[in-house]
Order: sequence, then structure tokens, then C-alpha cells
Amino acid sequence: MSLLASTRPAAAATVAVYTVPTQRRATININCCNVGASSARVRLAVSADATPADAQWIEWDAALDPSGVLERTGIVLSAGQKLFARSDTGAVNVAVWGIEEIA
Repeated sequence: MSLLASTRPAAAATVAVYTVPTQRRATININCCNVGASSARVRLAVSADATPADAQWIEWDAALDPSGVLERTGIVLSAGQKLFARSDTGAVNVAVWGIEEIA
């Protein structure tokens, strides 16, 4: 398993953190870490579109205390699908670890 992508989204910005390459599929783990001094709320979505629809959010305002971690594992994505992240603060690091395979 290797690090596929990482970012720290700006406050209230929905960001495409990782996109599965063409002719691949990926099994990913997501780690969100609040590096700030106050609580944060995190959202995660999976979509092939440029912006996730309401039904595509897999986490909605999950609470993260300072130094807290949110981890989701074993998420399987197909070619072209994206993982999106959003936080209400600019102090949440998002890392995507996983394996890409030929589809």
C-alpha cells in the first residue's frame, strides 16, 4: 500500500483529493487528521462528477477534536471516480493510501 494523494483543503472548500486513473481500480484508506487547536467537521464523498451530489457523501460533518483522526478503510473505486474532502476549518490534513490495479 502506498500514499496516493494528500492535501489540506482550505476552510469550506470541497476538494477532489484523489482520482482513480483510466483503466485502473483502487482500494483506498482515508485518514483525516485535525492539526488545529479547535474542533473541526469533515465531509467525504465519492463521485465521478466534478462536484459530488448530495447522495454521494459518505461522511457528513463528522466531528474531529483537536489532534483527532477520522479513518475510513476498504473503499473500492473504479476508473474516473474521485474522493472529495471538505472541512469547516483549514486545519485538516487528508491522506489517501491504497492500491491501484489494472481494471
